[in-house]
Amino acid sequence: MTTPQELPLTTNSQTPDRLIIRGALSTAGGFAIRFGARFLFLFVAGHFYGAALFGAYSVAVAVVEALIGLAGLSLKKTLFDMLDRNQEEGRREPLHVVLDAVLLILAVGGSLAALVMAVAAAAPHHVLGQATATALFWLAPMIASQTLADVLFTSTRWKNTVTAEVVGRSVVEPYALVAGAALGYICGIHEHGLILGYWLGNIALDAYAISQVRRFYGGLHLRSYGFDSAALGATVTSLLPNTTTEFASGVYARLDLYLVRILLGERWAGIYAMAQQVRTPVRQVRQSFDGLLVPLVSRTLTERGTTATQNAIATVARLILAIQLPILLLLAAGGASLLELFGKGFGVAYWALLLLVLAEIINGSFGIGDLLFVYRRPARGMRITLITAGVGLVAGYLLIEAFGITGGGLSVLLAYSTQAALRRAALRAHFGSKVPLTHNAGPLLSATIAAGCVAAGNSIAPSGLWLQALIGGGSVAVYAGVLWIWVKLTGQKMSIVGFSAGGVS
Repeated sequence: MTTPQELPLTTNSQTPDRLIIRGALSTAGGFAIRFGARFLFLFVAGHFYGAALFGAYSVAVAVVEALIGLAGLSLKKTLFDMLDRNQEEGRREPLHVVLDAVLLILAVGGSLAALVMAVAAAAPHHVLGQATATALFWLAPMIASQTLADVLFTSTRWKNTVTAEVVGRSVVEPYALVAGAALGYICGIHEHGLILGYWLGNIALDAYAISQVRRFYGGLHLRSYGFDSAALGATVTSLLPNTTTEFASGVYARLDLYLVRILLGERWAGIYAMAQQVRTPVRQVRQSFDGLLVPLVSRTLTERGTTATQNAIATVARLILAIQLPILLLLAAGGASLLELFGKGFGVAYWALLLLVLAEIINGSFGIGDLLFVYRRPARGMRITLITAGVGLVAGYLLIEAFGITGGGLSVLLAYSTQAALRRAALRAHFGSKVPLTHNAGPLLSATIAAGCVAAGNSIAPSGLWLQALIGGGSVAVYAGVLWIWVKLTGQKMSIVGFSAGGVS
């Protein structure tokens, strides 16, 4: 079996590999800034509001974010294709295609918000819990708000820039959220302070996104705009498989939290949600690459076909894996002490945190192949996601009852592992994938050796965040050294290669 071929690219300074790296670094920088806001928010939520209220808020946000996948109609990924085709045909101004999408998702998002508010208002308190029902009712309108921001930022990324989204998602939204939550506590709005923060964050984000669309498209051109209902109707029909996939993914990605809330209550949901939040940097490694990876995958499929695209994707997947694994090592060394920083009692989620991080690594580094299903086999991607959701539901119910929140993390790991296996089998069956498992041997071997160092250090060292940070830092150094030796011995590279230049300039 062969490893992905390192295909030559254009000599232009903005070649796709450099464009992806530049976009990833820009996005990662934004995530680093956002981490400061996240740290402050978790501190405020854990110390000022407590596990129970944070649990109710987290469950409501999880419902809203899952429905965003339905309201967004998968336009975060497919809007690129719509804009590319419109540009080839030259029928309309690109911004008018974006405005069509905006009107559509606002209509769908508004309808879903109204439905959720009705259910939250009508449901007996013993079913949802008063705090959860209140949070769900007031956060529901943010379904439309979040989908609006998603589409607007997608339209700016079509211009080959991630700056607007980085600033919006990493500065404007999170710091407005922190300010709102702190303001709610100061003003004595204890039960609604987190909700106030979420509202302020979303309003600020939407206002900023609109200003950036005006900037990149030279205004909104509303006077010459006409809604193309016929074309959009056909587009919606074609988006249904991907939308179903995205919605199912959104539900099962949060299914563990729903089950923890149902089976264990709001307090344990808050503790588990804290572990989910701490694992976020691992997820953001993958998200850092998505901004420019998605449009380049679309272009490479069009110009070079599925085999070349798979080979290119494999190089990104290995790089993502190599970056994610050191975070797992650091959290393995000091995760419990880190959780306790956000409030007394949160450290019990240590093992749940490690299982969630491991699951996220499997999903993040091995999940890029889903982009092939988005563009070539959307129905197949939908079936894999639905099967995975079923596995997650059954495993979650059984394991959470048996092992509490640790069982929740284990169920996520089982579900994502199942999805990875099904995805790999489908890629081989439908696209003739020839990327061997040994392609990722270097990072995995290095992490295994470094994990032994963490286990040894934790077994002999007393507790304490700073000492655990030293153990984690030492293990990362071991990981980097072993990986460097592997690269030298095998001659393989940790670089991104094989993407089509397309319209990159």
